Amino acid sequence: MFHVKHIKIHQILFFIFLFTIPFQTRVIFQSETAYINTVFNYHLGFILYLSDLVFLVAMLDWVLFDRPKMVSRLPTDSAFVATSAKEAASAATSGTLLHIIAFFSLILLTLFHVKHIELGWYNALKWLEMLVLLIYCSIVFKELKMFHVTLWILFISGVFQAIIGIWQFHVQHGLSLGFLGEYVSPIGTEGLATISYGLEKLIRAYGTMPHPNVLAGFLIVSLIAGYYLISGETFRETYAKIIVSCATILIILGLFFSFSRVSWLIAALVTLSFLWFHLKQKGWSKLKAVVIVTLISLAIVIIGYKDLAFSRASESLTNNSVTLRQTYNEMGIELIKKYPVLGVGVGHYIPALRDFYNLEDWQYQPAHNIYIFLAAELGILGLGLFLVIIGKILKLGWTTKNPAFAEASADKQLLTFSLLLAVGSFLLIGLFDHYPLTIQQTRLTFFLLLGMLMAAAKLDLERLA
Repeated sequence: MFHVKHIKIHQILFFIFLFTIPFQTRVIFQSETAYINTVFNYHLGFILYLSDLVFLVAMLDWVLFDRPKMVSRLPTDSAFVATSAKEAASAATSGTLLHIIAFFSLILLTLFHVKHIELGWYNALKWLEMLVLLIYCSIVFKELKMFHVTLWILFISGVFQAIIGIWQFHVQHGLSLGFLGEYVSPIGTEGLATISYGLEKLIRAYGTMPHPNVLAGFLIVSLIAGYYLISGETFRETYAKIIVSCATILIILGLFFSFSRVSWLIAALVTLSFLWFHLKQKGWSKLKAVVIVTLISLAIVIIGYKDLAFSRASESLTNNSVTLRQTYNEMGIELIKKYPVLGVGVGHYIPALRDFYNLEDWQYQPAHNIYIFLAAELGILGLGLFLVIIGKILKLGWTTKNPAFAEASADKQLLTFSLLLAVGSFLLIGLFDHYPLTIQQTRLTFFLLLGMLMAAAKLDLERLA
């Protein structure tokens, strides 16, 4: 366990920040600018979240009082010499910081051709927040304990969100948790996320998130954290593993009641991946734990909710939500054609849609594909730089599979595998939805995972130093 005397103030604040990520506790400035007629548009608002405030204070403490160690941990070529394994990792990490700086510089460059400069600056600052979070994690996460505490917080947060979501679905309304940012509109409200069940419309689970799909994306990460905890060496007591296993079942049920079909599929892939990993490692007790959690979860769904599951799974791919996604993506591609190099400018995807398309007020949404969205907003150059950064981080994580790292502990191997799986899940979700880059809760989680993956790989690099 962590000893209090070894924790710095910015680390304590960082852990508090992690717990606040799922909440929509916020202040909206100039709220009138966020409305298209009578419909609130999240992407036009100037919003300050509780998580933003905690993160800002944590980063100020880090920069002001821990600066020497910060500089010493920057991922540069000089940090990786001597062994062939480190040279291979150096090729994957060299220039990562420079690419991040280039990417943010491009974001600032797009401000020169935007119509609403305040909206541009606000969104540029949101990008800065995400990139600083990535760098912070890659530098400060020096020991497995930091990873374990973070994964525990993500897991506990996921359990809390799952319980709220399950409760919301069964009572079919919000739980009066407005102080946490919970808001579930009444049945019949335009844009409310529902599923069809016979002649009924049922409200999907929201948690304290702005949409059930966002809840599902966060719960995917919590599920991976749960599988890591019941599979790793973080505790040995049987009763503790039973408690974590039961809590993981709650997360799976929360995922089910989000009724996000993409997340259902990814949760299945995540489960199969953990089974494959333990089978390959011959970790029979760990394999058994994942199997038991999966079977109990499936049994609960089949016995209690099979009609709901079948109804949602069998919905036609030509239904309104799918056809709208295709339409949103087609409009995004048209924006790319009009502004191929620098895009429409940071934060200006929705204003550009309003300039070129006459839609229903609630239909002004980003492309439901983060790659189309990025190319439309920041141009082909922006998308290219983003993919280079992602590619370098993934390569760094994959480098630890080099034979020179074979002596790494089982827990470190499991950690890197879990983080690769979490990042890969968000990249896959990004093919079908925009929230990994546009919604506060999930974009912070995404860049947290990217930074943790960089740091996890460097744990083994430094072992070889």
